[in-house]
Amino acid sequence: MTTTTPDSSGMWARLAAASQAMMSYRRSAQVGRAMRGGAWTMVGYGVQTALRFISRIVVAKLLIDPAPLGTVVLITTILSGLEMLSDLGINVNIVQHKDGAGARFLGTARSVQFLRSVGIFLIAVLLALPISWIYKDGELAPLLLVAALSVLFRGLVNPGMSVLVRQVDLRRPALVAILTEVVGFLVTVVWALAAPSAWALVVGSVAGAATTALASQFAGGRVRFAWNSAYARQIVGFGGWIILSTGTYFLSSRGEVLLLKGSVPDVEFGCFAFASMLVATPLAAIMQLGSQVLLPFLAGWLREGENTATQQFRRVKWLFTVLAIAFAWGAILLSPMLIGLLNLNRSYASLTWMVQFLGVRAAFDVFALPVSNSLLAAGASRYSAVANTVRLIVLVSGLYLTVKVYELGLEGAIWVLIGGPVLAYTTLLPGVARHLRGVMTTEAATTAVFAGSTALAAALALVMTGGGAMH
Repeated sequence: MTTTTPDSSGMWARLAAASQAMMSYRRSAQVGRAMRGGAWTMVGYGVQTALRFISRIVVAKLLIDPAPLGTVVLITTILSGLEMLSDLGINVNIVQHKDGAGARFLGTARSVQFLRSVGIFLIAVLLALPISWIYKDGELAPLLLVAALSVLFRGLVNPGMSVLVRQVDLRRPALVAILTEVVGFLVTVVWALAAPSAWALVVGSVAGAATTALASQFAGGRVRFAWNSAYARQIVGFGGWIILSTGTYFLSSRGEVLLLKGSVPDVEFGCFAFASMLVATPLAAIMQLGSQVLLPFLAGWLREGENTATQQFRRVKWLFTVLAIAFAWGAILLSPMLIGLLNLNRSYASLTWMVQFLGVRAAFDVFALPVSNSLLAAGASRYSAVANTVRLIVLVSGLYLTVKVYELGLEGAIWVLIGGPVLAYTTLLPGVARHLRGVMTTEAATTAVFAGSTALAAALALVMTGGGAMH
């Protein structure tokens, strides 16, 4: 016969209650929608990534030299820069706004979205000849003019697609994304087989954008063009901070390439570019998951009330902390083995430590994702703008000092690339404390766990390699 003390009885009761709560949470409709949405997001992203990668390989093999690929990258950078520097965050606004699913709000959002796209298209048309003259490449002007059509088509995408994201009904958005990539892939490959040139990638991109615009009309609910001055002011007001946020993000994300290119040996820079690509592939999938699944849930919880949002945020934060730790451990401890399996030549000797450090930076981006998304869900986009501005300042000044002044090379610059996101993250914390009171204890605990776990992985890597890893 066993006896149970009051304390132990209470403990077992609490454990049973916690277990029951976890099981009910597991069976909840929200978790089911999140899992289905996450699955569709990952499937869509996987197909898009694979087809895009294959099409680039096909074009590269058919080209006489890689010069056209550089031309396409330049055009893509110009257009993406124009789009990001004028990004009003309309899709995010539809997801987080209390009236985001209303017909009047959606109609106004559609009108603003189209006017913005027309403006970007006209700016690209005006820039075509000057850019062609600056780069002394006569083919740039017609390529840019045709490529700008993709911006115009994106302006016609049905905002009803964002309502599906708001509802975490991601099957149709994923199918549209897959269809878009399939059409773009087929057009690119067929054009490249007939006449290999930069036109294959440009026309494929335009065909994909046109497919998105057309397919979205059937995938999302019907949205008519409309205009409501109050909603328009709210959209533009919200987008004002988004413009600063995405603009500074564009400059900071492109800045490291612009500052490092020509400042370090070409072979070393090539290793850095390849390492960035290896790390960015899994990171992009997680960020996609955050924007299409986490953001609408956070917005919904905030609409339900601060108590609900705070409780759910704590769970999400711990989940992403575990995911970030797994990412960091994989980059630090597993990447040397995986890179070894690639059997690359000696020119890639620096690849391992670059992937390790860039993997830690990517892991921190995963760790910070719930914080940045919660502020967007609350409509407080100014905090992201400030964070990206800080990141840009740290990037430019830090790389100038480490690479230009003290000539520390990439081994010195890599610490700047890690430090920038960390410092930028601290500027988000006041916003979280304001909009989700009571979560700062969770933030402190998860930060300590993430930092300690990453440090432990680095120590294990040093022990396993005798100090030869994680320089």
